[in-house]
Amino acid sequence: MSQVIVMGHGGYAKGVCENLKMIVGTADHMHFIDLEPNEDLADFQIKFDAILSGMQKEEILFACDLMGASPFRLAAVYSAEHADQAITVSGLNAMAFMELCMNSELPVSELANRAIETTKQSVGKFPE
Repeated sequence: MSQVIVMGHGGYAKGVCENLKMIVGTADHMHFIDLEPNEDLADFQIKFDAILSGMQKEEILFACDLMGASPFRLAAVYSAEHADQAITVSGLNAMAFMELCMNSELPVSELANRAIETTKQSVGKFPE
C-alpha cells in the first residue's frame, strides 16, 4: 500500500484533511503535516521524521502545496535519497486528493501520475 503525506504551510494539510473527511472520508494511508507560522524548519523536520519513522519499507507520495517551498524541498530531498520509494508532487487540487484517498493500492508512481492528470482535467471555468 502506498502512503500519502500531505504537507504545506499554515493549515494547508489540515484543510485538505477536513475537505476529504467531508466529501469522501479519510483513509489510514493518508497523513497530514503543516509548517505552522510559529515553527521553523527544524520543528517541521521533527514532525516530518516522526511521520516517516514507521514507513521505511512503504512507498510514499509527498503532496506539497508549493513547488520549491520548505515542505517541498524537505520532501524532494527525501525523494532524491529514496528514489525507489518516494515521489514528491505539488499543486494538486481537491479532485486529485480524492483520487489519492481512494487508490492506496496503486504503486506510488502511478498515484503521482493520476493525481497530476486529475488536477489538469478538473480545472475549469464557468461560463465558458
